[in-house]
Amino acid sequence: MISKLISAKSLDDILRCINLASLLELSGWPKPGNVHRLKDFESTRFEHFLAGISAIQPNFRLFCENIYDNLEKNEVDYGFIQLGQFFESASYHMMQWQQGGNVLLGHLLILAPLAAAGIICLKQQLLTFLNFNEILKRIINDTTINDTISLYKAIKLCNPGGLGKIEKYDLNDDNSINEIKNDKITLKNIFEISQEYDMISREYSTNFSIILKEGLPYFFNTYETYNDINIATVNTFLKVLSNHPDTLIIRKSGVNNAKYVSEAADRVLKLGGIATKNGQKSVTKLDKELQFKNGLMNPGTTADITAGIIFCGLLFGLRF
Repeated sequence: MISKLISAKSLDDILRCINLASLLELSGWPKPGNVHRLKDFESTRFEHFLAGISAIQPNFRLFCENIYDNLEKNEVDYGFIQLGQFFESASYHMMQWQQGGNVLLGHLLILAPLAAAGIICLKQQLLTFLNFNEILKRIINDTTINDTISLYKAIKLCNPGGLGKIEKYDLNDDNSINEIKNDKITLKNIFEISQEYDMISREYSTNFSIILKEGLPYFFNTYETYNDINIATVNTFLKVLSNHPDTLIIRKSGVNNAKYVSEAADRVLKLGGIATKNGQKSVTKLDKELQFKNGLMNPGTTADITAGIIFCGLLFGLRF
């Protein structure tokens, strides 16, 4: 059951939730197809994620401090938050501190608006889940054209795989920035355009509905049932994956392969996930099958969503 109130008492508490959310998502084992504590990809290791997580913490601190210090009592426009500028600066440092490529862009995109909402709730002592939900919505609605431009710069810094091509505002088109400026495309606008083929964009366009309406209640209930943070993490990952074919897999390997992985995750959950011996055996087998493709069948976007769920769980009081 979701706690009724945000439990964080300070800015430092929210920063702890951010850091721990990334660490717990990374260390959840075995999340099938992901890099995890017992499996590396050919050029991306578990340690690269640890380095990336460490590298972005100062960026998160500066981001959160700026929001807390500059928030007016009756703020009517959250455009001052500058999500895009954070994406760009954090991506730069994430790439500078490890050589495994883009390991955390999805975490940055998911965790930053959630953290911003948490900071505003804390500063204004609006601590209910409803308060958090409404403030998060306003943050997304108030994003700017400059946020979009900085996001594009961040993505180019990370050079993520499987982006594909789109007709307008394509990341690989040098004219896209001019198109964004001319058409006044805010961050909210660009995510609405891309929501059909990207789960993170879909979260921005639906006020993080997978995280807040599906994943978070399941995460709380699973932890309360088993009193085990790893079971809660991995089974929540499997739950999201079973309901939503991973869009990173779709872009890299096609929709049929993504549906196959979702159906496999559902079968594992019906066996109890990693909470049962049969479920553990099944998920280990699935992990070996997906790992054989060396990243092409990696449910990486589901992992990013899971990090957001864990953050919200910690923010609303889960301790283990």
